[in-house]
Amino acid sequence: MKFSAIDLFSGAGGVSEASKDLFEIKCAVEYDPIIASTYTLNHGKEHLIIKDIKKIKKKQWKAIKKKQLNNQTLDLLIATPPCQGFSRHNRKKSINNSDERNKLTLEIIRVTNLFEPEFIFFENVDNILNYRIFHIFLELLTNLDSLGNKKDIRRPSYHLRFEVIDAVNYGVPQRRKRLILIGKKISTFPNSEASIIYSSKGIPSIKVPLNIWPAKITTPKLGDYLSFYNLAPLAAGAIDPIDKLHKCRNLSQTNLKRIQNTPKNGGSRSDWPSNLELGLECHTKENVNFGDVYGRMNFNDYAPTITCGCLAYTKGRFGHPEQNRAISMREAALIQTFPIDYKFTGKLGGGANEGSSENIATQIGNAVPVKLALTFLEEFYHQLQILKQ
Repeated sequence: MKFSAIDLFSGAGGVSEASKDLFEIKCAVEYDPIIASTYTLNHGKEHLIIKDIKKIKKKQWKAIKKKQLNNQTLDLLIATPPCQGFSRHNRKKSINNSDERNKLTLEIIRVTNLFEPEFIFFENVDNILNYRIFHIFLELLTNLDSLGNKKDIRRPSYHLRFEVIDAVNYGVPQRRKRLILIGKKISTFPNSEASIIYSSKGIPSIKVPLNIWPAKITTPKLGDYLSFYNLAPLAAGAIDPIDKLHKCRNLSQTNLKRIQNTPKNGGSRSDWPSNLELGLECHTKENVNFGDVYGRMNFNDYAPTITCGCLAYTKGRFGHPEQNRAISMREAALIQTFPIDYKFTGKLGGGANEGSSENIATQIGNAVPVKLALTFLEEFYHQLQILKQ
């Protein structure tokens, strides 16, 4: 038996992929048509809305609820809004940052109020804790006063739990810190346990966090994880004729010399022989940041966070552990725990593994790792089985 789900901000479809054996996606929303093309290649387009979520009117949501759910309660709402506005790399550091992308968080409330899902799954960067709009989001989701009664009887109330986790503890061979929030609809009032309190630093917490959370698991190290797929070795700039996504960027002669002089499995630019003058002037300054730039990954450890710049040797520790090149798109997707046959496209309506590599890298870097999502979806599935006995 599958339960019902809606996937907001679905991106390339990582969470939908994780859900396929557990939940039936009744509706997915993605505003970018190129990213939506990737979603369509893997999950079809029958239930996909390619539109800015702010422009989906209440009438359209009601029609979806009637047609797809027969006006019944939704089991799970998946919400993974864009994280760039909350990122530490965002130059607008204020807690009151007015980045329009951050306001998308409040669209989740609009959908929640209409569909009243039994459970909510929310993922974003950990830095979202420092933004006022996240605090507002929590207050609207709980919808409780200090005594545990509903503030607005027309809206549902939720018992919440949120934690900053590392994806490496949930089946992903990558160190990737993210905030995960889960919510369960409250049916009994008053429920003062679910009320929000604030720490001395203004960080919100729940009086008694929701007692639902998947157990941590042991994840294979990067080398063991990737060896299972037996990918062909590549030279810089090469492409695997069998798998077009297994291709990597070419390197300049200087960068090729740099990686050739970087020790395998975790070597860094600090290991370069000084007589070769491979570094830039900025590398010699004290307290220089971005120490991972030009570094190699380590097969005996976990990968660093896969970002939108994961194909560039110059943008982080994205050098292959042993081969003299940056990682390929397929390797990046596997580290994000997409299946080996998952298709990506970098152009509108494009075929599998065609189009802009930069577009594909952005889709991969922004995705929720499939196995991270799966561990939480399995927990929701178990809870729904209990709830609906």
